Amino acid sequence: MSNQFQRMQDDLAGQTVLVTGAAGGVGRAVTKLCGERGAKLVLCDVTSTEQTAAVNHGVEGVLAVHQMDCSVRAQVEEVASTVGAVDVLIDTAGICPRDDWMHEDWDIAFEQVINVNVRGPINLARAFMPGMIERKYGRIVLCGSLAGWTGGLRSSPHYVAAKGGVHALVRWLAMRATPHGVCVNGVAPGPVASAMTDGQGYTPDDFPLKRLGTPEEVASMIAFLASPAASYVAGTVIDCNGGIYLR
Repeated sequence: MSNQFQRMQDDLAGQTVLVTGAAGGVGRAVTKLCGERGAKLVLCDVTSTEQTAAVNHGVEGVLAVHQMDCSVRAQVEEVASTVGAVDVLIDTAGICPRDDWMHEDWDIAFEQVINVNVRGPINLARAFMPGMIERKYGRIVLCGSLAGWTGGLRSSPHYVAAKGGVHALVRWLAMRATPHGVCVNGVAPGPVASAMTDGQGYTPDDFPLKRLGTPEEVASMIAFLASPAASYVAGTVIDCNGGIYLR
């Protein structure tokens, strides 16, 4: 494959890419990489627009920044009506509380995790996938987890169940979108060096590569699935875990 052809395949020039969780580690890495590839970026996060903009200071191609809780359908629909047509939807928003599932207040945490990690992708797909289907083109990339396959290393059961649900949702959405030229896929990262894993006891020597992943490594996989290079990839959840299964 020539370098020129490879650049064309990776190119996102002229495409509107909406990223949720844009103030997080993976989200910020995704926005930076997609911006470098020419995308027009719409950044969304539950944090304030000022904070999300500050985290992404210097990122190329930012069209707009929105404060949005993806677990609240009305907020997602409001952003969708403001933004209009989106070519690529990348959902990196998620929460992973570390708590005792036998605690009497755990039911509240369970609802929060399911609302953000499962209801959120559903709300986003309901808002943006119909337009992609109508236009006969689109990319949707959801963020699952190694925990959704294995039961997790240190994750609580609400996170494990939620990410397993995301993996199933990728296939459900893909079955309905693929015949219309819309490719729905996901990534399943292992532990990534970020605020989510800081102080949680992850030891680099526990992993085959002797380190945690980086947000940039996960972002590169997401950007691939968002690009023309992934034009024949649909209904797949790609592992990005540094060989965890080799243990």
